[in-house]
Amino acid sequence: MPVDKRRHWITGRAVTISGCAALLGGIALAGSASPGLAATNAPATHRVFHVLATNGCQLGNGIKHVIQLTFDNVHFFRDNPNVPSDMELMPNLLNFIENNGTMLSNNHTPLIAHTAIDILTTLTGLYGDRQGMPGMNNAYRTFNPDGTTDPAGAFAYWTDPVFNTANPPSPGHDTNPSMVYSPTPPATTSPPPAPDTITPAPWVPYTRAGCDAGYVGTANVELENTAVDIPKVFGPNSPEAQQLAADPDHFKDQETADYVGVAVHCAQGSGFCANAQGVKFGQTTPSATASPDLLPNEPGGYNNFQGLFGHRYVAPQLGAGTPNLSRNGFQVTNAAGNLVDLNGNQLNGAFLSTPGFPGFGSINASQTLAYLADMQEAGVPITGGYIADVHGNQHIAGLTACNGAPSALGPGSACYIAQAQYYNQAFGTFFQRLAADGINSTNTLFVISSDEGDHVVGANVGRAIQPTPSNCDGATVSGDTVTPDVLCTYPAGTFGELSGNLPGLLATQKNNTTPFNFVQDSAPGFYVNGNPGPNTDVVRQLERDTGGLTAANPYTGTTQPITNYLADRTEMAILHMVNADPARTPTFTMFARPDYFLTPGSSTCGTSCVTQNPAFAYDHGDYAAEIDTNFVGIVGPGVQNLGLDGSAANAGPSSAGPDSGQVTVPGSGTTGTWVDETDIRPTMMYLLGLRDDYEHDGRVITQVLTNPNSALTGRGVTALGDCYKQLNSSVGEFGTATLQASTKAVESNSAGDKQYLKTNRVLAGLDIGRDQVAGVIKNDLEAAAFQNARIPNAVGLTASCNALISYAERLAAS
Repeated sequence: MPVDKRRHWITGRAVTISGCAALLGGIALAGSASPGLAATNAPATHRVFHVLATNGCQLGNGIKHVIQLTFDNVHFFRDNPNVPSDMELMPNLLNFIENNGTMLSNNHTPLIAHTAIDILTTLTGLYGDRQGMPGMNNAYRTFNPDGTTDPAGAFAYWTDPVFNTANPPSPGHDTNPSMVYSPTPPATTSPPPAPDTITPAPWVPYTRAGCDAGYVGTANVELENTAVDIPKVFGPNSPEAQQLAADPDHFKDQETADYVGVAVHCAQGSGFCANAQGVKFGQTTPSATASPDLLPNEPGGYNNFQGLFGHRYVAPQLGAGTPNLSRNGFQVTNAAGNLVDLNGNQLNGAFLSTPGFPGFGSINASQTLAYLADMQEAGVPITGGYIADVHGNQHIAGLTACNGAPSALGPGSACYIAQAQYYNQAFGTFFQRLAADGINSTNTLFVISSDEGDHVVGANVGRAIQPTPSNCDGATVSGDTVTPDVLCTYPAGTFGELSGNLPGLLATQKNNTTPFNFVQDSAPGFYVNGNPGPNTDVVRQLERDTGGLTAANPYTGTTQPITNYLADRTEMAILHMVNADPARTPTFTMFARPDYFLTPGSSTCGTSCVTQNPAFAYDHGDYAAEIDTNFVGIVGPGVQNLGLDGSAANAGPSSAGPDSGQVTVPGSGTTGTWVDETDIRPTMMYLLGLRDDYEHDGRVITQVLTNPNSALTGRGVTALGDCYKQLNSSVGEFGTATLQASTKAVESNSAGDKQYLKTNRVLAGLDIGRDQVAGVIKNDLEAAAFQNARIPNAVGLTASCNALISYAERLAAS
C-alpha cells in the first residue's frame, strides 16, 4: 500500500487513600561546517507589509497570532558533555525564548516516546489511552478475529479508520477510528467505552473563534498518506482520487507533494477557503479547491466549515502564481512564481524537482518556517509546523560538509554542526521577517517543543569507546553565532545502534520459537499469535525468556542483559498504553536497554543475532531519562519572562558515562517545574481564552503565567498540580515505580507463579486507585483554570496523591 517513503515506521468529591486501600485488597508489602554564521540580515526593505488578523478571530490576552513548532528529536540537554546541545547550537531560537519568555527544560514524554504519540499528546493534552495512539511506535499492529495481526500506521488523517497497511487486509480487520477517543481512562472505565468515537480535533477551538488554522507536517491534522486520506477527504471519484489511480508510481510521490503534509482549516465564511480556486487533475478550467472539513463526532457539532488540503491548493493562497513576490524585502516566490524557503530555494516535493510538500522525513527549518511565515502573512493567524532533527543527514542543498556524510551524525561532527548552523540562520531570518510583519512577543503566542529526546548509541565521554579526539567540542557559540571548532569524528565501528534479531535471540538463547509479531523498536510490543491471555503458560514463558536475553555491548565492553523493563497489560494500562480499542493492545511490551533496537529476523542467526547498524544511532521510544526528558519554550502575552526554568543544558541527562541509558526519570536529578506534554495544550487554551470539548489530562502550567486566576493561586493548588504530574505521568514517580515492580513480577518464576499473580493484583488495584484520585484532581484543576472554581480540598487531595505514590514505591522496593 503506497505511503510516504520518508516517514519511517521503524520505528463527595473528596477521595481519600482509605478508599484506595480497599481497592488494593489490603495486600501487605514486604519492607513496607563553515565560518561562523549569525542571524541573516534582511534584504533591503521595500514598502512595509503588516499582517492584520481577520476581524473575526477572537483570542484572549491580546494575542493576535499563534506559532507552534514541534521539532523531531531536537535536544535541549547535551548528548556529549563537551559538545553544545542542539538548542545551544541554535542561539537565535534559544535566546529568543529565554529573552522573551520561559524555557522549561524539565518537560517529559508519554510512553512509548515516538513522533506520532508525542505530537498528538502535545496537540490534544491527552495521553494516548484517551486520544487513540498509546504505547506504540509510529506503526502498530491490530489483532484480527482469528488471532493473527495486521500492521497499521499511526500517521493517518484525524478522521481516518485504522490505517491498515497489509496488502490485502485480513478478513474482519480492525476498522475503528484511528484516533479513537475515550472520555476517561479506558482500562478502568466500566463498562468499557465503545471504540467508535473520534477524538475531538485540535483546530476546532480556533475555527469556532473565527481563526483559520494552518499546519505543516504536524501529525494527523493534515493528510498523512495517499492510500486512505485522498479518497476519504476529497471523495473516491474526485479528480484527486483519479490522479492517484492514474499514477503508476508505487510511492505516489506526486500526489504526496500535491495533497499531503499541508493544510488550512478555515473558520466559517473565511475567504482563504471560500475564494480558493485552481485547475484540478483532468480539468482545464479553475474550480473551487476547498473541501468540507468534516468532523462527524465533534461534540456540539461541526458544520459548514471548509479546509484546504495540500501544497497544490494552499500555495496559491500564499502567493504562488505571482512571480518574484516579496514582502518587506523577504522573498516569497521565485521567477517561476513558486514558493521558496527562507534561503530562496524552491519548495519541491520529496524526490521531485517540481513544486510541492518537501516530505515529512527531512523537512528542514528553512522550509517549515517559510511556510509558516507565508501563512501568517496571508492572514492565517494560527500556524503549527514540524521540523526534522539535525543529527540525521538531511542532504540540505549547499552544505558541502554533508556531502558523503553518513545517515546518522555523531554529536560535534562536521555535517551535524553545519546543519545546526543552517537551522540557526533560518531562525534568525524567521524572527526578522516576523518582526517586519509586526508579529512579535507582544502580540503572538510562541510555543516551541520537541517530540522526544534520544539515546545516542555510540562512542561518548565515559564509555568504553570515545569519539576522536577525546576533547572535541564541535563548535563554539558566542551570542547568536555558531563557529565550528574541534570537530568530532567517529571511526567505523564506533557509532550506530545495536540491531538485535529478536526471534533469533529467543530461539538461540532460550530455544523459544513461540510465534508472535511485533513492530521493530527499542521498546517493541509483542503480539502473540492467537491472542492468548496474560496468565497463560505460553505468554509467561515468552515474557521470562525475553527478560533473560543478553548480548555483548561494544560501548560498555561487557556482556549485559538486553531488557531493562517489561510491562504486561496491567502495567501498560498504568502507563496510559491501553486505548479504547482492545484489538491494538499488545500482549506485553519490552523496554530494552536503549543501545539496542529489536528487529525481525531468522531464528537461526547463531552468533550474529546482534550487529551494529551505523545507519541509525538516535534511539527513542524507550524508557530512559535522556529520551523521556525534553523541553518546551513559551513566549507571548500572559507568559512570564523567567528565562530558563530548570537544569542547564550541561546539567541534564545525557548519553555519556558508564550509566548511559540506565538512569530513571525521577533519578536524573533535573530541576525546575516538572511538566509533561499533556500540559502544553491546556496552557495554550488558558492563555488564548479558548476551551476544548473535553477535559485535559494535563494541567495549566501556572508557574509561567503572569496573572493566573484566583482559583489557580489558591492554597495548596500548586503543590496539588505538582503531585498530580508525578502520579499520572507515564514517566513520573508512580509510573516509574510500577514499571519496576511489574518487571520484577513478569520476570519471576515462583511456584504457581504466585509472585507475578500477587503483584499484578496490587498493580491492578493501584491503577484503579490512581485513576480515581487523578480523575478528581484533573477535574478540579480544569475547573479552576477554565471556570475559576476554587479547589477546597487541595491539601487533602495532595495527601491522597502522595500516599498512592508512596505505596507504589514500596511495591517496587519489595
